[in-house]
Amino acid sequence: MEKAKKSNVMNFWKNNYLEVPGLYSPTKEDKEIYKRMSVVILTPCGGYENSVKFTKCVTNMVAYSWMNGLSIFQMGITERMVVDWARNDLARKAKDHINEFTGEKFTHILWLDDDHVFEADLACVLARHNREMVSALYYARVGKILPVVYVKDGSVDDEYKHFPLIQAPNKIFECDAVGFGAMLMNRDVLDRVPQPWFTIDYRAGEDIAFCVQAKKHGIKIWCDGQYKLGHIGVPKVIGHQDYLKYMEENKDEYSDKVRVHLGD
Repeated sequence: MEKAKKSNVMNFWKNNYLEVPGLYSPTKEDKEIYKRMSVVILTPCGGYENSVKFTKCVTNMVAYSWMNGLSIFQMGITERMVVDWARNDLARKAKDHINEFTGEKFTHILWLDDDHVFEADLACVLARHNREMVSALYYARVGKILPVVYVKDGSVDDEYKHFPLIQAPNKIFECDAVGFGAMLMNRDVLDRVPQPWFTIDYRAGEDIAFCVQAKKHGIKIWCDGQYKLGHIGVPKVIGHQDYLKYMEENKDEYSDKVRVHLGD
């Protein structure tokens, strides 16, 4: 009965929408990947409210995903909770939760922070890569406006010591760590990485800490450098043009940047 309801909803969306110019149009191969996926969104909210801009982006993304055969069923949030506690709480609830619409566990988790803005095709683009962990590209909203994508320094004997990339490739690439502001990952990653998944101490934030443990258990981490988000700053939204402006204004500081090899 529930599967019949799901089929009717998907057929409605497929038969009642127009292709939106400027958004990624999933291929037949992409849609075959989507068929095997059921997604839950997890968002740790710092307060009791989130941005109207973020709410609009999530709504449009869910609609566009369903229109293209990618099923996003539910959203989990926390309110006014320390971020590592919040992420652990959300992950524990999502890991073994039975989706009421399918009678099965979710296959994927889409981590979204509520201080981002993005286009409606975000989930479709990340899902098409079919990777265990893949993030969109966004930039720090305060301080140095650099990509929230990190690589390790092999010369330093500290597994948590990472540095932000100065320039991210305009393609999907493997890296050592990313932020969790726009991250799609297989739910079974939580089965492979031991708890506590997210920790904060003097060595690293909760996102880098998770990535360090994930890599120890054979999980590769990817970033789609072509898909760029806006980071809601104070008071403006920080995006790619702000990054380019920042780099131009500080080119002397980064002119001798160290180039690192990133996997294809």
